[in-house]
Amino acid sequence: MIKANLYIGFIFAIFSYNFAQAQNQYQPQKLNTNPIILDGILSPNEWANAIPIELNYEINPGNNSPAKKKTLGYITYTATDLYIGFHAYDDPKNVRASVRSRDDFAMYQQDDIVTVRFDTFADGRNNYILVANPFGSQFDVRAINALTDDKRYDGSFNMDFETAGTIVSDGFQVEFKIPFSSLPFPNGQDQKWHFSLARKYFDENNVEVEIQNQTFDRNNPCQVCQTTEVLILNDITIKKRIELLPYVAGNLSGEKESITAPLDYNSLKPNAGLGLNLDLSKNSGLEITLNPDFSQVEADVTQIDVNSSFALEYPERRPFFNRGTDIVNFTDGAFYSRSINNPLVSTKLLSQAKKSRIYFLTALDQNSPYQIAGEDRSYLGQGGQSIVNVFRYQRLVNKNTRLGFVTTNRYYKEGGYGNLFGTDGWFLISKNWRLTYELLANFNQEPEADWIESQDAIKGRSVALNQDKFGGSALYFQLYRNTEHWKSYVYYRNITPEYQANVGFVVKNNRRWGTFFHEYQNFINKKGLQFFSVGTKADLNYTFQNYLKAISIDGILSVKTLLNTTLQYTYDWDIFKNFLGRDYRNLGKSELNLQSNPSESFSLMIRSTFGKDLAYNEENPDVGKEFTLFLMPSFQLGNKVNLSPSIRYATLKDLTTQKNYFEGAISRFSARYQFNNFFSVRIISEYNSFADRFFIQPLVQWNPNPATVFYVGGNQNSIEDFNDEFYSPFRVDQTQFFLKFQYLIGL
Repeated sequence: MIKANLYIGFIFAIFSYNFAQAQNQYQPQKLNTNPIILDGILSPNEWANAIPIELNYEINPGNNSPAKKKTLGYITYTATDLYIGFHAYDDPKNVRASVRSRDDFAMYQQDDIVTVRFDTFADGRNNYILVANPFGSQFDVRAINALTDDKRYDGSFNMDFETAGTIVSDGFQVEFKIPFSSLPFPNGQDQKWHFSLARKYFDENNVEVEIQNQTFDRNNPCQVCQTTEVLILNDITIKKRIELLPYVAGNLSGEKESITAPLDYNSLKPNAGLGLNLDLSKNSGLEITLNPDFSQVEADVTQIDVNSSFALEYPERRPFFNRGTDIVNFTDGAFYSRSINNPLVSTKLLSQAKKSRIYFLTALDQNSPYQIAGEDRSYLGQGGQSIVNVFRYQRLVNKNTRLGFVTTNRYYKEGGYGNLFGTDGWFLISKNWRLTYELLANFNQEPEADWIESQDAIKGRSVALNQDKFGGSALYFQLYRNTEHWKSYVYYRNITPEYQANVGFVVKNNRRWGTFFHEYQNFINKKGLQFFSVGTKADLNYTFQNYLKAISIDGILSVKTLLNTTLQYTYDWDIFKNFLGRDYRNLGKSELNLQSNPSESFSLMIRSTFGKDLAYNEENPDVGKEFTLFLMPSFQLGNKVNLSPSIRYATLKDLTTQKNYFEGAISRFSARYQFNNFFSVRIISEYNSFADRFFIQPLVQWNPNPATVFYVGGNQNSIEDFNDEFYSPFRVDQTQFFLKFQYLIGL
């Protein structure tokens, strides 16, 4: 039945109508010289020959209504660079902006911004989005043809471009300089791109207002397809980039052998490495790293895992792995870049042509994690050295059909391997209907090793590593409908008991899911209520042995109201749940999420859950009363200082005795001073009562472009000890000092 549905979807997709239609055409005059100085001022003599474009349409909260504030965009270019200018008219007292570090998402939430979107292949496949605020602070992201925001935006995308901004007497002005060498586009000196210009500001009621130079159809779920204004560029120069990325780093650390012993410092550990970025063609690039330094500049936000039987996933922050990972993002965890923990050498090939995309990565990992998924828990160990390969190919059959193939391989030095192969497809059946599928299969042999100590078994096969050979599969199939007022989807998903992705992240298997979701939404556009939605989701979960694992129904309500506040309430009713062979019924839990940006100097995020849940890590799991709270206010003091305290609290109590299964909190404080768009000082501190630990991490950072970075900082870790009154309750047991300088050299 599934195969028949896929085939029908494929036929419909091939013959479906192309719904994205081009609109106005703009052909700016090419500048033979380079008279534009990037200073954030649109000097008349510099921009005299640029094409003016007025942003006439308010697309949010209005629905293509006339823009209430005047905004003009300007476009011109030279042989090597594209120049875009904005003049956003306003009372300068109303302009909201702070000096931000690159890719600070708070800029998108709290500042006035201007935005440039490019669909350089003019096929509705993706948009390259460049953002700047009135001080010229930058933000960039890549958007793909997806239906939801959590899948649509690739925040790891980085592009080398320049911006400058200035607040003037009648608003603010921003200039963009975008090298043609930074953007992928079809070969040829003459180009036809799709583009759009946009501005976001806050009105007198603190409501976000978005305007752009073209209309936006809320009834079309494909947002990137609606970047349709045509930009014509002639006789541009295409340069191949050759970039060297050398770095030097140093690390000095000390550790105590006992709580009363002095810190024992090791010798200074210098380190050096080299990266090479080479353009093979306009749309293909090769990256090579020798002895890369993948140390974390940003400390991971600690997650509470005292009541989880599965491994926790953390976001990727390493630039080398972030580039291009959107193409290897699979529902069932075929690839997880942080499974490549500490590579000695790694290479990556990225290619994006008119009809295809290729991603190839190989690495020698020196400290490889080994993860096993189970029905009710996962297992994690360390597997020493391994060789990793990832290959991904995606074909754009037409604007409505995409097909792809993926394979990942991991071979351990101590023996054993994991091979995974898969195919996926994406079909636009009509304007509002979309069908997707993923099919993955693994073929594995365990090493003989003591990496994981467990007496558990999976389908009669021991979790302990003793050279067993096994294979499994995962299937995902989704049919999605999206209109202005209605969102619906149904999907089927199964993961066999022996499915394992050794270069991925899979925490549970032996599951067969069926899910139905239906939601109504309405854009009210009133002072007290801008938007609301109400929806429901139902799940049915069985094992491959036909044992019922779960039946659940969720109710979801979301509103956007005064003070630029979004509130979402979810009630999760587990009608039935099976865990470790025991049945549980009628577990109800509420979740409340609040995001508020009432002013440019203050924002607030609150997330709380309360209700019944299982004590998963107890020897005999039972139902308890759960309460969790995440609270994070953010304070912007002037244009350059940001303070962000936060607390995560969690407790689970026995329903009868009120005894705590667990109770604790993680408190965190971050302070940043941003001298300019490139240079900042930041300090993070965190206390974890679950682990009785405290750490502090100062950092000085200079980051003038995505590849050049200088930082110096440290870490100090302390353990809590209240047993001895003669000592401080926090005793330093680890300390570290580090520095790194990486500089982009263009050849």
